[in-house]
Amino acid sequence: MRRLSRRALPVVLMLAIAPTAVLAQSLVCHAIRRGDTASHVAQRLTGNARNKYQPWFQIKAASGSFVPKSQYDRIRPGWQACVIRRSTDTRSRKLTQVAAAESSAPAESSVIEAVELSGAPETVAEPAVLEATGTLATVGAAGSGADLTVIWLGAAVAVPWFGWRVLDDALDRRRRARFVMRHFADRFAREFERPLIQQHAAERPVRVQFRSSRFGRRFDILLAPGPSRRYPNLSDHKQNVEYDVSRVLQALADDSFVNGPLRAHDEWVVVPFQFQKPGPTRRV
Repeated sequence: MRRLSRRALPVVLMLAIAPTAVLAQSLVCHAIRRGDTASHVAQRLTGNARNKYQPWFQIKAASGSFVPKSQYDRIRPGWQACVIRRSTDTRSRKLTQVAAAESSAPAESSVIEAVELSGAPETVAEPAVLEATGTLATVGAAGSGADLTVIWLGAAVAVPWFGWRVLDDALDRRRRARFVMRHFADRFAREFERPLIQQHAAERPVRVQFRSSRFGRRFDILLAPGPSRRYPNLSDHKQNVEYDVSRVLQALADDSFVNGPLRAHDEWVVVPFQFQKPGPTRRV
């Protein structure tokens, strides 16, 4: 499960980066020529060199990543200068409106041209773009229905991935709980048979089995007499077995395990337990 989770994570990251392709469709890019500077390119594309600081004007390196504006003094030929298509179209419409207004209102035309040269019309005409504070991901999110496809694809990968993680965590907790329960059963068996061990005896006085449920934290410790022995059993020594179980639990002093009433199964004495958080009082 962990191996599948590690393999699914790169796919999720790839889908998270996918909106960059949608963003590229919203840009108009032009190659940077030898000897160009950021100011020259901004002047040629937008009519104002100061527009290189605008959030809708970006320079893209040959690797496809966008260059920070703090590094615009080190641009290279072969890179691309990109402007947002919406800004470019709006500027063209504004220039057309200025040209049409020159014949009827010369004074007003002069004011509009002056503002156009300062780069202000694009600030006024594109409030939605400027409010994005230069984050190209916001512009890409306003694209077409391709974004919805990316979201569905991301969800189709992310949901199973998180499901695998949850299942893996559950299985890991179950493995750890089973290890703790088995360790407790071993301690219980050693303490139970300690007073029954005879010197120089080659065989153990008690046979022990461990049985747990497939799911959950319930388990049984099964005790049976060793070869040529009759203890423990509930038919002849029930009180002695109950006393020994209480003695062992007091010796182990582990409140994480609560035992239930003893029962017999063929030759075995079944001691049921439940693994839980420390605190509850044992009952015998």
